[in-house]
Amino acid sequence: MVTAPAGTFAARLAAVAYRHGPYRLPDGQTLTSYFDPYRLAGDPALLAETAAALAGLLPDGTEALAGPALAGVPLVTAVSLHTGLPGAFLRPEPKAHGTWQQIEGTELVGRRTVLLDDTARSGASLLRSARLLRMGGALVDAAVCVLDRDAGAAALLGGHRMVLRALVCDPGGPR
Repeated sequence: MVTAPAGTFAARLAAVAYRHGPYRLPDGQTLTSYFDPYRLAGDPALLAETAAALAGLLPDGTEALAGPALAGVPLVTAVSLHTGLPGAFLRPEPKAHGTWQQIEGTELVGRRTVLLDDTARSGASLLRSARLLRMGGALVDAAVCVLDRDAGAAALLGGHRMVLRALVCDPGGPR
């Protein structure tokens, strides 16, 4: 796993985006505090700084960006604006009308696509997103996130030919 230097960026990120819980995870576990990506997305200066930092973690040869709704959408949009790379967005389920698509935005078939998301914990949701992208024809071998909780995501993704890169690795931070 590759992690960017944290420094004062991590402190600003914590001040804006960490919230005190309790917060219940989808797997039933509870955190006493958590990272709120919507507070990050709602702070234009911090979002722009985050986009620049995430762009620095993109592997060479990246051709497109993709992220899951809802937290990945502002990150993909901001990094796309910063880099000029096209973006796509993943719905939890295919749209029930219109195009019936689950992947919206730019065409990803045959493109080296990096998955962007706010946090990585176990890696299960990142892996689901990567599988959807691969089924859609994208070439996905990297995920980039703002915060890695260091709870198994890097190992899980590694077992599926993916590398995880994070701006902040926070195994001992707020839980």
